[in-house]
Amino acid sequence: MTLDFLHEGPLGDGRDPAVLRWGGVAHNAACALGARGARPTFVTAEYAGELGAAVGGHLAHNRVGWLRLPVRSNLPVFHAQLVDGSVADKRFFAAQAQSLLSPALLDRFRGAFEDASVIVAGTDSEAGTLAWLADTAHALGVPFWLLSADPNTVAQLRPDGRSADLVALNRHELALWAEEELTGRDELVKAARRLPAPGGHCLVTLGELGSLLVPADGSEVVVQPAVAGPGEVVTVGAGDVLFGCLLAGRLAGLEWAPALKQASELTTGFLAAGGDGASPYDVLSP
Repeated sequence: MTLDFLHEGPLGDGRDPAVLRWGGVAHNAACALGARGARPTFVTAEYAGELGAAVGGHLAHNRVGWLRLPVRSNLPVFHAQLVDGSVADKRFFAAQAQSLLSPALLDRFRGAFEDASVIVAGTDSEAGTLAWLADTAHALGVPFWLLSADPNTVAQLRPDGRSADLVALNRHELALWAEEELTGRDELVKAARRLPAPGGHCLVTLGELGSLLVPADGSEVVVQPAVAGPGEVVTVGAGDVLFGCLLAGRLAGLEWAPALKQASELTTGFLAAGGDGASPYDVLSP
């Protein structure tokens, strides 16, 4: 979980329009799941200070359960410059909140995962932690879904050699992972098939071109065109919301193609709402 400060102009300047909001890829996906009625549980460190005290109320309002592990950290801050609504430059403070969630600590609370339908993580976690989560999901017989948090974390897409049942990332991140330009669709699909576990899927977001859901087994790719929405909006977190809504659709029993279509429509509605209100995820509610 982070506190996001997003603005136009260079870092340190903070020109209007500026946005201050809760963020973090796992947080955004969890709130989307909560809004869709999927009853997620969010696992974090115990957040210290005045901002930390506000986290519980925020998550409860968004119908997200919260498991606070017995380590303390300041709330991380994500400071980003936007250009046309997307991140152009950034700084991240208090990243130790992620490194505190060690495999040894998680192992003490393994019982909290036993009722999970899916275990979900972002690549901003440590490789050892992601490997523990993948192994735990496998041992429990449930899927492990992994969401790319940043182009700088593509090495975490296969944490300690483990593969996820669904990997979600954008085209640029897939190209970095594959170490290829991926100029054509055939190249993109070929690379995407290599990334998830056998029988899994890779969700590749393409911005204004929509998204592709690529099965690892070579079967037909699900093509989801972009859903028409407003022009200039802040798109930070859009992929996280898409990921959360896709998972919610699957948990509700939808097949892959209708689940992705629904998730795309919901994400477009979320972006159109602008996140200006006190409850931005409410727009995703059924």
